[in-house]
Amino acid sequence: MPDDTSGHIDAPAGPVRVELTYHPPYAWQTLRDFYAHRAIDGLEWVGADHYGRTIRWGKARGRFTAVHHPERHAFEVHLSYDDPTRLEPLVGNIRRLLDLDADTTLIESHLAEALPGLALVEGLRLPGIWSPFEAGVRAILGQQVSVAAARRLTTTLVSELGDLEPDGQRHFPSAAQIAASELAFLGMPDARRQTLRRFAAWHACGEASEDPRTWTTLKGIGPWSADYAALRGASHPDIWLAGDLGIRKALPALQDAAPQRAAPWRSYLTFQLWSR
Repeated sequence: MPDDTSGHIDAPAGPVRVELTYHPPYAWQTLRDFYAHRAIDGLEWVGADHYGRTIRWGKARGRFTAVHHPERHAFEVHLSYDDPTRLEPLVGNIRRLLDLDADTTLIESHLAEALPGLALVEGLRLPGIWSPFEAGVRAILGQQVSVAAARRLTTTLVSELGDLEPDGQRHFPSAAQIAASELAFLGMPDARRQTLRRFAAWHACGEASEDPRTWTTLKGIGPWSADYAALRGASHPDIWLAGDLGIRKALPALQDAAPQRAAPWRSYLTFQLWSR
């Protein structure tokens, strides 16, 4: 699991080039567009054929850019990091982030049988976030606001608290950094600021469960925030975001079919509806 410990950033080792393959189809354009609409300046970068970001894992710091090569059914990943012992878990998390191991043929066959009236995007992958903690923070900042407003709040948080690299890129703030801040720079209700501080302090002291679905025990974390973090931060395959505004608007596409029929792949149904 990524560790949110803050500290000095040494010059990254590398770079390392790794080719990560997948079984087609792969709906890159849909995934890319989703990332592009939510990309945080200084933390992430998205282009026609690539996605990249700064990363931390334990005390290791670095960055990666994954370039899509559809003709090879692969991503060419350029990875720089300051701890050569962390290559295997870093690469594993990049695979999860891009959902490279999903059997979309199996998943979409199940969805087509369970929900025959739903037009499916072929090869759809779950859009991961680097860690459950980061996904939880982004979920809290996204409570009851638009995608654009959540993006602005997250950009402000990263700009104010994220560790700065020599080239101007920043890392996502650690739990300790967020917990220690009053967060007065965030333009949102104070109750939500306090939720974010409690959430960060909970993680900083090691009390938070690794399963985001249990986070509803913390004041201010409801089912939507916990499920969002599970879907994007842990890539859980069977999350149905019933309370999501975008999902509610897209429900007519199900033609009265019960979303429970999509289990155990309801996360993919959620993203199919988000992508409409």
